[in-house]
Amino acid sequence: MFKKQNKKDEDKLIYCTTSLLLKVASADQIVKNRELDIVKEIICDFFTIRAEDADKIISKVIDLNKESIDLFEAGSYVNEALTLQDKIDFIHCIYEVAYIDDNFDYLERHVINQILNILNIDKEQTKNIQKDVRKNLL
Repeated sequence: MFKKQNKKDEDKLIYCTTSLLLKVASADQIVKNRELDIVKEIICDFFTIRAEDADKIISKVIDLNKESIDLFEAGSYVNEALTLQDKIDFIHCIYEVAYIDDNFDYLERHVINQILNILNIDKEQTKNIQKDVRKNLL
């Protein structure tokens, strides 16, 4: 789904995208199992990795998010590493995480808007992505 990179860069991209997805999931201070499941599914599909590896990545990134990774750091790396189409696909994934618990919280909206600004994606395009995801999930 994304342009292949060397292993070190790919690992960093996996950690940064997982970090952003988990920041959306945890924005409302409640991370539900459905949110963790969709994050796992997304990173498995997006990066073609095994479920066991995804579980380890998620656990590690949860700890890293508590310690150090900030939204701008992770978002900037993702912005540089992904193509425009990959960023659009990733934004679909972000909205899937936000809508999976049937509660699009204002804090999730705030985190998503910050990510969208970092990824420099057209606002009209993101509205269409949001509508599309909401229609398919609800």
